[in-house]
Amino acid sequence: MPIYKTATEIYDMLIHEPWETSPGKIVINMMGQSVTINDKSIIGYALQNWLAEYLKAHDIYFRVPANSQEFPDYFLSESDNDNLLELKTFDADRGAGFDIANFEAYCRSIETKPYRLNADYLVMSYTLRDGVLKIHKIWLKKIWELTCPSSAYPIKVQQKQNTIYNIRPGKWDSDGCKYKPFASMTDFVSALHRTMKIYPKTKDSAD
Repeated sequence: MPIYKTATEIYDMLIHEPWETSPGKIVINMMGQSVTINDKSIIGYALQNWLAEYLKAHDIYFRVPANSQEFPDYFLSESDNDNLLELKTFDADRGAGFDIANFEAYCRSIETKPYRLNADYLVMSYTLRDGVLKIHKIWLKKIWELTCPSSAYPIKVQQKQNTIYNIRPGKWDSDGCKYKPFASMTDFVSALHRTMKIYPKTKDSAD
């Protein structure tokens, strides 16, 4: 029988693994050719698949959505409403620049599925050099602990030509940053609302 574990329990397992002495690599074997991948664009998906195998190896219950593009990456219980886990990765040499969620889609989703606000985010920083993949640090955060305000909007977003695309993380692991992570779920939701009120495309639907 599978074992039911929370995201916190899985995080506690992962941070006690011997990462420093356990580098990895991503290899493709085809037509008698073996190639070690040195392209960082594949790392997030590769680690997502690796984590699934890790959970299987430890008999930990999880499910994945039928569509791999849907939220979340993993369900850690038989319920669709709690124990939701997302995996995010970033290059330790460049800092966290991943997309947390599409801004408009996320705002729409929490209107009818507010439990998504309480999902856990497992964040891994890595390096990939000469085909050698190393995990440097792992965090477990809530979305309000990853996000922060910005000079442009009440929440930090990716913006191109005055169009908001994605919610972006702040520097939660740095004490010297100008904008600190939100202190609570309420502060995070308030920042979403205020951003919607300012952004012309969502102004009328914000309330």
